Amino acid sequence: MKKQIIAIVIAAVLALAAVIALVTYARNADDRALEGTETVEVLQATEDIAAGTPVGDLEGRVRAVTVPKSVRIPEAVDSLDEIDSGQVTTVGLIAGDQLSTGKFDEPSSASGSTELPEGMQELTIPIDGARLAGGVVDAGDRVGVFTSYSSGQVTSNPINQLLVLKVNRGVAGSDSATGALVTVAVNTLQAQQIVHAQEFGTIWMSLQNPDTVSDSPGTIAQANVAP
Repeated sequence: MKKQIIAIVIAAVLALAAVIALVTYARNADDRALEGTETVEVLQATEDIAAGTPVGDLEGRVRAVTVPKSVRIPEAVDSLDEIDSGQVTTVGLIAGDQLSTGKFDEPSSASGSTELPEGMQELTIPIDGARLAGGVVDAGDRVGVFTSYSSGQVTSNPINQLLVLKVNRGVAGSDSATGALVTVAVNTLQAQQIVHAQEFGTIWMSLQNPDTVSDSPGTIAQANVAP
């Protein structure tokens, strides 16, 4: 029995030694791969990070790594100390992305503001840039609202010439990595339509002008698109 125990212990020690040797070899292989190459340290995201994330919330979500100087992106940083503590990410980051000063800025203030017309209500919804006419909408613009429901595969354009009161960009307000909070002036029915679509479907907004023709035939189903 003692011989069996000794054999097991020896096997375990040998296995551990093999693992240590393999890890050491792998590390040395990385060093050998960079040998003779000019290298620099950069800060790299270790997980996906949404746009609008404060610098102070990045601790533990980034790490310094050594890379060839040729792959260092412009304005890359190797420490969070190089970024103003009051700034936020202006773009979504994915694991492995290098951090740079160009990817941070002051929290976006509202893009101007427009006074709420008498008798109307303010309603704010989160929406990403692609669904917000590519993010070009600003306060004072007029937008059309399109709602889609995957359950019934239907889309409609219930609202047009909706007044935008303000837009807060750089806010992680949707499932997308980038987003904005859009505040619009609505009546009660419009508010119900938008909230319903936000809760149970999806919303797109189109940028409109006074000459925009809004001639939707009503609800569009899959049969209308692909008969």
